[in-house]
Amino acid sequence: FHMALDKFYGPADKLKELIDLYHQNGIAVILDVVFNHAMGRNPYVRMYMDDPDGDGWGGPSSESPYFNVEATHSYSIGNDFNHSSNYTKAYVERVIEYWIEEFKIDGFRWDLTKGFTQNCTGSESCTNAYQQDRVDVLKAYADFSWSVDPTHYVIFEHLGVDNEEQQWANYKLGEGKGVMMWGKMTDPYNQLTMGYGSDSNINRMGHLSRGFTDKRLIGYAESHDEERLMYKNVNYGNSTNSSHDVKDLDVALSRMPALGAVTLPIPGPKMIWHFGDLGMDNSINTCTDGSVDPECRLATKPQPQWDENWLSDTDRNQIYYAWARLNSLKIQEPVFEGDYSIDSGDLTPRIYIWDDALPTSQLKNVVILANFDVNTQSIVPDFPYTGTWYDLMDNSALNVSGTTDPISIEAGGFRIYGNKMATAAVNDELLASSIKLFPNPANHSFQINMDLNEVRIFDTSGKLIKSFSNYSENQILDLDQIQPALYFVNMRTNTSSITKKLIVE
Repeated sequence: FHMALDKFYGPADKLKELIDLYHQNGIAVILDVVFNHAMGRNPYVRMYMDDPDGDGWGGPSSESPYFNVEATHSYSIGNDFNHSSNYTKAYVERVIEYWIEEFKIDGFRWDLTKGFTQNCTGSESCTNAYQQDRVDVLKAYADFSWSVDPTHYVIFEHLGVDNEEQQWANYKLGEGKGVMMWGKMTDPYNQLTMGYGSDSNINRMGHLSRGFTDKRLIGYAESHDEERLMYKNVNYGNSTNSSHDVKDLDVALSRMPALGAVTLPIPGPKMIWHFGDLGMDNSINTCTDGSVDPECRLATKPQPQWDENWLSDTDRNQIYYAWARLNSLKIQEPVFEGDYSIDSGDLTPRIYIWDDALPTSQLKNVVILANFDVNTQSIVPDFPYTGTWYDLMDNSALNVSGTTDPISIEAGGFRIYGNKMATAAVNDELLASSIKLFPNPANHSFQINMDLNEVRIFDTSGKLIKSFSNYSENQILDLDQIQPALYFVNMRTNTSSITKKLIVE
């Protein structure tokens, strides 16, 4: 049912309202679409169905203008669309147009694009190899998407050979386009977070390693198809050092800020999946009763991440705020659109980011060091030059007299240095220590002791209850319409964000 979303998204008008609200807050909305196949209830399957039992179930018949009787690739799920058919092409284009024009969807993430070939029945090696028909039909779909919306995001989950993915990633770059490609990096990053140096090379997190002309690789360490990093950390992590045992939950969580440091700042788009920024540690195969079974891959998962225990957990908040700072740096500082190199393959990866076109008065060189060992390590930074460097997480200064002088980094820790202080550094610790919310508990109103850009009140499910913009110090905030309960108050300045509990009586 390609023109409908799950009922949990609500009626069509409410979904449109949600998308409008995202757009008002500068957030693009990308829809995950599955055009490789359709299941047996799809009306286009049923119109041309081989149904020998007469029970309304069956596969496509040989008369179907939309589907193959047998899948023409090796990753068959459901009923395989024939993308060489003009009927199928017209159907896909109608769906694309519908979502862009009717719902203002900003982009599509195309699932299983390897299945769009007609050449590889029963052959995995063929499916995984370069296929020109697949290149051509997917370029045509991208062209159609851009004809409806020139700024539409086109993203392929292909996970194929570089020379085929290059055909899409480098397509129409001169027009500011190019297809973004899914970049699975789960295994090497999980080796790092578990504390194992073997098979830990993360160089392919960068677009250059794949022959892409520009930054069209969406790299990620977690997705819906692989086991969660944190689940594997606490079940299989390095436990050779009892004082830094990765199988201990708190220790495993403490290592995840470093994961953000060696993923997010690398130039190009990245994906964070489903509360990875809070260290969610449930198995991807968790059942509704909390047990773990591969048959429960699609079961509804426990959702503890918004309750007060998670929000107030120091180790989980440490991940959230570290990744928030890294994202803030990447958005605000032009250097993160520049060049880079990744030196990895052991437990102490180093990343260098630079833009020689930027003036010397601006942040133009960044050096990222991380230690995923279970013991403290001295890492040779190889700074590009001597002088004063700044830890971009807090803008503290480091005098560098020798570019190769080792820097001691604790187990699971990281450093991110720049030649200048960050203009948009997020200092949440400073905000947390100085901000006061009073009275608490509150009855009809409360106040905050500093000027803020925004104040937002959430209930314990994460629902936004009330918001205030351009808050002035000690301004009285009305609570008359809010029911007695526990709430979370998020307070933001230009560079910082902090959340505190508020009890309304």
